[in-house]
Amino acid sequence: MSAEDREGRPGGGPVVGAQTISRAFAVLRLFREHRGDLGVGMISKELGLNVSTTHRIVRALVSEGYLAQNEDSERYYLGTGALLLGQAAHRNFGLDVVYPVLQQVAASTGESVNLGVLSGDTAVVVERIESAKPLRFTQPPGTRVPLHASSMGKVLLAFNAETEQRMLRGVKRLEQLTPNTFGTPKELRSELERTRARGWSIDNEELTQGVRCVGAPICDGAGIARAAIAIQAPAVRVPDERFDELGPVAMRAAKEISALLPPGHTF
Repeated sequence: MSAEDREGRPGGGPVVGAQTISRAFAVLRLFREHRGDLGVGMISKELGLNVSTTHRIVRALVSEGYLAQNEDSERYYLGTGALLLGQAAHRNFGLDVVYPVLQQVAASTGESVNLGVLSGDTAVVVERIESAKPLRFTQPPGTRVPLHASSMGKVLLAFNAETEQRMLRGVKRLEQLTPNTFGTPKELRSELERTRARGWSIDNEELTQGVRCVGAPICDGAGIARAAIAIQAPAVRVPDERFDELGPVAMRAAKEISALLPPGHTF
């Protein structure tokens, strides 16, 4: 038995408890982020675990239905347990009632629409409706975007004072992702003031060159934003004057979503 498996256990017994749970979640995250089946060797290498430890964790997840094995390749993929858990999260997040609103926005604008939630210093895309137009920018669920350089992120800052203060406290420079990214807290705070005044935000090619977006906050009963929606399109389809068309659409949809969520619901 390796030192890894004996770590922290009197008498050299196998690792149990929090460390094992943490490793199991690490395995599941790897499957979430990786397209296709994975073998034990690849999982072991990616997570820095020895093969025997990895094999035990994988077999435990298989026994609970969270992973399944491809009998031909002997590799593993997410099982029905993971699928059912994801569906339960989808319902509990209220995404089943939110989805039609996103579809309506996508249909009326012809552009892609994202729903994102606050996660630390990023916004995580949890739902997306793709534009039917061939020229579009892909940002699948699970994508994390920085708060200071995205339309969703800027409304999450503008309408969540605690997050704004935490993120900008003591910061002198912000990561410059494109020539249009706001580079200092002072510049960003001025933009957040404009965002609060309008009720919606603009991403003027600040995260990705060639992509323009508008965002609107989904606020709880106290008026604090913990989620947001964004309408996203190639810059060639969003001249300056179209911001004023898309922004109010995003804001109305965000308010509709807020009204649909159960009282006390937070993302």
